[in-house]
Amino acid sequence: MTAAVVALATLTISFLNMAAATELSVAREFDADGLDPHRYGSTRSMQVTNLIFDTLLTMDLDGAIHPGLASTWQVSGDGKTYAFTIRDGVNCHDGTVLDATAVKASVDRAIDPATVNPNAPAWGPIKTATVSGDVVTISLSEPFAPFLSFLTSIPSAIVCPASVSGDQFWPVGTGPFKLVSWRRDDRIELAANPDYRNFNPLIENPGRPHIDRLTLRVIPDAVARMAALRSGEVDMAEPSLEEAGYLDTDPDIRLYAAERSGELVFTGYTWKIPPFDDPEIRMAIAMALNRDAYRDIAFAGLTNVIDCAVAAGLFAYDPKQCATWRPPYDPERARAILTKSGYGPENPLAIRLLGPRRDGWVGMYQIMQQDLAEVGITAEIDAREPTAFLEMLASSNTASDGQPALWTFGISGVDPNYLYFVWKRPGFVNMGIDGELDALLEQQRHLSGDARAAKIHEVERYLLENSFMIPLLSPGWSWLMAHGSHVEGFKMGFMASQYFNDVRVTN
Repeated sequence: MTAAVVALATLTISFLNMAAATELSVAREFDADGLDPHRYGSTRSMQVTNLIFDTLLTMDLDGAIHPGLASTWQVSGDGKTYAFTIRDGVNCHDGTVLDATAVKASVDRAIDPATVNPNAPAWGPIKTATVSGDVVTISLSEPFAPFLSFLTSIPSAIVCPASVSGDQFWPVGTGPFKLVSWRRDDRIELAANPDYRNFNPLIENPGRPHIDRLTLRVIPDAVARMAALRSGEVDMAEPSLEEAGYLDTDPDIRLYAAERSGELVFTGYTWKIPPFDDPEIRMAIAMALNRDAYRDIAFAGLTNVIDCAVAAGLFAYDPKQCATWRPPYDPERARAILTKSGYGPENPLAIRLLGPRRDGWVGMYQIMQQDLAEVGITAEIDAREPTAFLEMLASSNTASDGQPALWTFGISGVDPNYLYFVWKRPGFVNMGIDGELDALLEQQRHLSGDARAAKIHEVERYLLENSFMIPLLSPGWSWLMAHGSHVEGFKMGFMASQYFNDVRVTN
């Protein structure tokens, strides 16, 4: 065979390989804030970092803990020492071996105050991380029941050492995809990790993703995103709630909601401001809210009404028990309570409805406004961009006079310990309540199994019977995805994570 023929054959093989390469494009509403999982905690960011990095442990659909980068683990009898054996043969995207020393470095960085990790408290009371051979031992100052669950979640991503160079960060992990390029507010280009080994029970594919390249495009306008999907410009797209109502009946489109996201949306009170300092008034408001309408109208039936302070599918979730604690929907009784307290058509109670300005949420506030009007409450809607809303809420929750307000908030996680994050004083944006609730929240962190579940139920009972919160909807009200019939194998997991490992694209 002549040199020219060899060159032509090589060129032909290369061309065929290029032609066989599979690409998948996804249109998203917003870009990631950043790709450092130790410094950025928004869902938009974590949906990308979850593709680049792996975690020490994984979780199945029933909430059971499985191996991840750690093949085995042991917990001391006092619940304060965890030993993780790091799996052999796992490489970082730069070809280096992920060993116990690299894992320790990632843990140390995640909890270092200098990192300014927004999720640092979720790691728990870690004192030290030490290495002996292939074992990383993490010592805590006190028992921390949610620790293993947390190590399955996106914020616990293990970052390879090559990611960090001085003040610069370029994401290098062990995950199914590696970063190729990022043009902010335009697109993120990812390539399949050819050496990937999967240990996640939610994923069937044991090795590298079936697709070769994944492009995450930013298309802010919902109409434009769906036009791009229907024209074939992109393979997948995030629909608006309005579009989702139509897509659900389209045989050529598959619609996904984040059913295992651990998301919960709820309403709370500026309870230090009269008359919301009266639990009977708070109960009346809980009875006035028609949550079925929020589900069916504002959120197009894509979520469920919930009675619990713990999201559906998480540890200790017990809807039958919660239903006995939460005040029932009873606008007639709500009206009677308010009338007894001196409020009615001649003297309406004037309040504010505070919340983030988000798809579906504003429609829910409008229905809330109508619900409250029917029982003698005049409510003014004040919806703001999420950051501005949280700043306002932090101030409103400390006030003891002025106009009272109902506020609506959402949270997600893999463990009900987010109750601690929200309600333990001072609480997230000053949502904390009192010493009795603080004690219950502390105790559940130190227990396990049935004892912990019972303590979490005490927390929920305290919140619901005293009407400090009104559970509304769960799960997946925010995170939707749609694709055509040529795409199969897409999955959504905990915390609105997205998995493309099993995805195949057909012509």
